[in-house]
Amino acid sequence: MGDAREERSSTGRSAPPTPEPGAAREPFLRSEDILRVQAVTASLLAKKITPHELFRHIVDGAADCLSADEASLMLVEGEELRVVSARKAGEHVTVRIGRTRIGEGVAGWVAREGQALLLDEGDDFSRFKNFTPKGGRIRSSLSVPLHVESRVVGVLNANRLAGGEKFTQEDLAVLRLFADTAALAIDQTNLLQTVQIRARSLQALLSVTDAFGSASGPDAALVKLMPGLGETFRPSLLLAFLGSGEVGRLPAVAEWTPRGGPCGAQQLGGIGLATTTEVTAAFRNRQPAWLRTPPLEGNVARHTLLPTRLLLVPVGTLDAPSRCAMLLGWEDPLFALPAEDLNVLEGLARQLELALSSQDRAAAVGALEAEMAQARTHLMEAERLATVGQSMAGVVHDINAPLTAVTAFGQLIQKESPDEKSRERAGHIIEAATRAQRLVRELLKMARPAPPTLELVDLPQLLKVAMDLERPQCAVTGVKLVAAFDPNVPHVKADPHRLGQVFINLLVNARQAMDSAEKGTTITVQTRRLERIVEVRFTDDGPGIPLAIKQKVFDWFFTTKPPGEGTGLGLAVSREILLAHGGNLRVEDSPDGGATFVLELPLTDAGSAAPR
Repeated sequence: MGDAREERSSTGRSAPPTPEPGAAREPFLRSEDILRVQAVTASLLAKKITPHELFRHIVDGAADCLSADEASLMLVEGEELRVVSARKAGEHVTVRIGRTRIGEGVAGWVAREGQALLLDEGDDFSRFKNFTPKGGRIRSSLSVPLHVESRVVGVLNANRLAGGEKFTQEDLAVLRLFADTAALAIDQTNLLQTVQIRARSLQALLSVTDAFGSASGPDAALVKLMPGLGETFRPSLLLAFLGSGEVGRLPAVAEWTPRGGPCGAQQLGGIGLATTTEVTAAFRNRQPAWLRTPPLEGNVARHTLLPTRLLLVPVGTLDAPSRCAMLLGWEDPLFALPAEDLNVLEGLARQLELALSSQDRAAAVGALEAEMAQARTHLMEAERLATVGQSMAGVVHDINAPLTAVTAFGQLIQKESPDEKSRERAGHIIEAATRAQRLVRELLKMARPAPPTLELVDLPQLLKVAMDLERPQCAVTGVKLVAAFDPNVPHVKADPHRLGQVFINLLVNARQAMDSAEKGTTITVQTRRLERIVEVRFTDDGPGIPLAIKQKVFDWFFTTKPPGEGTGLGLAVSREILLAHGGNLRVEDSPDGGATFVLELPLTDAGSAAPR
């Protein structure tokens, strides 16, 4: 009884098998395999499709590439794998259970180990926890992990049933190549979805102006506002409260639910928002707050089963003439809104406060129209970014697929050519193609929304990667990048992807400022240790920043660039990233002109020792 075949290289990724002594050489990837896989996978990145359609397309491509009887795609969700698409006998099927814990069964083992497997009937399955063989139904199977960076995000499976041919090592190599492109397609689709969600969120800000501009009063305006907010944030309950003058609870004036839609105060039975300690604290901080205790009072029989996850959005202050708040609820007790959506809700609260103000109505309307014009500009920018994100997937494929083929053919020449000079030249080809693929991966790191992961980071190395990515653009505009790294600066605990995003933002801002003003030629990046923090200083000799602008550079959506050239998010996002790390981002004047942005990162006990 044979063992399951598995492959591992020194990097932890799958590697081609070593032929037995005296055996005929089998090429790792046949040329027809490469061309066949590329023909199928090109369409994965060229179409604007929903995730569900993409998953079906991936499963169809895997089955067709390998002439498999069955194929399935499983994605990682927390500590489990979930089947998102499956095909049997040429037809897509619904898998009712479809969940496997990481580390259990064949697919769970592949997800945990990050290794590809080729299994045949009669192999030893004892290593696979909680796995029961299918009783001779499956003749041969393949399971391949889907890698994004160093993470396994899913598993792609293919089976040939009893009576069919066994899979070969070449089949396994073909599925691995297909899985690489499938992982990229899934990742790019998630990126596009994120941008589209942000565009819809900006649309919610516009709805405030529309609601208050056409409704007869604030109560009616809040009722009109409800459906747009429900569409954007998808709560199971949405309530708006509005009080005037008196201190105490705020009466409910509008409600929205997915099933019942919007309704006004007459249908709400006199319920209100109690000014509990949590509610008072949220108004004092003027920020959305998650509540531990339901804050409703009065005739609450209508809402005996409140959602378990409640978010209060305060509008203005409790001592304002018009006191307002919104309550959003979700059934999932672990639900969490992205930071971008919380920022959108803060902006929504500011607009509502302005709309409800009893000050000069003409000034309020004018300010609202100005914010509406700005929001529309950001919405157009978000839609443009969505288009760019979609196009980016195709561009990446156009670059990455030929490089994969070049690498594979180079490996083939190295293996089969009897001429030593040809094998040496093939090595140079593989090295150059690998270097180009590495650059593509670094660019994708900057564009891809990765989950936060804190680890010990070598700051000079991370800064060098950012400077290398920006150096070609600097060369075009005649800007020189200078590194002044202190060799005794220790490692810091941080998220390298988000920190790299900050470095790129600051380098791009400095270069663009000097290019726009036609002043300055040098950007200096310096690191140094100051007691319990590490400083990274980005200094340019450009035009500098006027005092009036310096006070606003970290504000959301503030930009001095022409429409269409800036979103006003780069520095605001960068500062939020630093604050989330327990650090800070500030701006200083340079003694000889120009500007200096200073990053401060705290040192931990694990990172306080100098690097060796």
